[in-house]
Amino acid sequence: MTKHAVKTGFGSACPICGKPPQAEHRPFCSARCVKIDCNRWLSDVYVVPGDETVPLAGTGGADENDED
Repeated sequence: MTKHAVKTGFGSACPICGKPPQAEHRPFCSARCVKIDCNRWLSDVYVVPGDETVPLAGTGGADENDED
């Protein structure tokens, strides 16, 4: 979030630039801010915290059933 963004309630300001959101781009104000946010997710600027050692389903991780 930029220093210009002031959030006074849910959806009250664009999370990228702080301008009022537009209906077709909600919660953002424009397609430009949508693209900026998407790029931040794809570039790993934003991350969801969690354990990185959890194997994906079907990859042969320790959590799968073994045939002993």
